[in-house]
Amino acid sequence: MFSALFYKEWIKTRRVILMTGIILAALIVYTFINTGQMFRISGHVQTWSSVLLKDMSVLPEIAKWFPLLVGLLVGLVQFVPEMTDKRLKLTLHLPLPELKIVLSALLYGAIVLFLIYLLMYMILGAGLRFYYATEIITSMTWQLLPYFLGGLAGYIFTAWVCLEPIWRQRIFNASAAVGGLYLFFMDAKQGAYITFLPYLVALVIVGFCFPFYSAARFKDGAQK
Repeated sequence: MFSALFYKEWIKTRRVILMTGIILAALIVYTFINTGQMFRISGHVQTWSSVLLKDMSVLPEIAKWFPLLVGLLVGLVQFVPEMTDKRLKLTLHLPLPELKIVLSALLYGAIVLFLIYLLMYMILGAGLRFYYATEIITSMTWQLLPYFLGGLAGYIFTAWVCLEPIWRQRIFNASAAVGGLYLFFMDAKQGAYITFLPYLVALVIVGFCFPFYSAARFKDGAQK
């Protein structure tokens, strides 16, 4: 049954995953071209000095928002169809507990996001090692972690908003989600997020429970 549910989610998300792969490829190419250009124009000494002393990011600004974009897209294509014509009611009446049905959908999305983020990190880390020392790549890792967590949180919050049956409550959920996501994308110096990461992880774990509540409200026919 779980394999069938995962296949159902794959059918819904395969086009978005393909589009995400294209966007990721373009982002990686742009990053390497931009980095090579900086080293050619400014030289190794000036570029390293800017990174180490002026807190210049080794990644372009657009890389910051890619994980969130992917999380939102995957969440929308997974859960908006379920709410169209209340198709979710059919899914929740499968011979499986409601908890396992929602959990399988969320796990599928989380696994897809994890694999995309891992691929992004591995390619960027391997390519940028030709330009920067290991310590700078480690700093990039700490820089990316809040964004990856933010993308996962964006996915969970999207599921939470989509599964909520009452529009008034959806607006409240969306407002709370925007406030929560702000914590993952605040401008800060590199390394400033290190001590804050456990709290972000805790927020993601707590947020993982929200879609189950909305799904239960939907199944019970909540009116307010």
